[in-house]
Amino acid sequence: MSLKVLFNALKNQSKNYSGKKKRHTIKTQIMLDLTSHRACQLAFSDGHTHDFTLFKESIGYSLPQNTLVFVDLGYLGILKFHENTFIPAKRSKHHPLTQEDKQLNREIAKIRIEVEHFNAKFKTFQIMAQPYRNRRKRFELRAELICGIINHEMM
Repeated sequence: MSLKVLFNALKNQSKNYSGKKKRHTIKTQIMLDLTSHRACQLAFSDGHTHDFTLFKESIGYSLPQNTLVFVDLGYLGILKFHENTFIPAKRSKHHPLTQEDKQLNREIAKIRIEVEHFNAKFKTFQIMAQPYRNRRKRFELRAELICGIINHEMM
């Protein structure tokens, strides 16, 4: 009898368990409007979900093609779905970056730093910075409320 309970616990564990982080995690993706510096959309997923998979499932197909998107290297396949995407160039072992690639990476980093600043404001709320110990279904509501508070401060 206890073996069945253990099996069910292990079966349910795999939903939110991140093998990389070795704990139960929830991934949050924040999309910012860089003209107003406000969060315009949030997406949530289990911790083991890849960034690009979360992007495809949440807004990948509904994003207008004329929108400029600045992403990090976690979204390498995004150019197949969205053409107006800027992704940093990556050097390989035998091919170092050219000066043009380095300059483009700096320009992308200057724009993406605003996203990192928003993430820092998001983490000033201790409920988002520390392990979340409440019910998982309430996490999305609380994250959206915190983004609303930050958006209100930005006005």
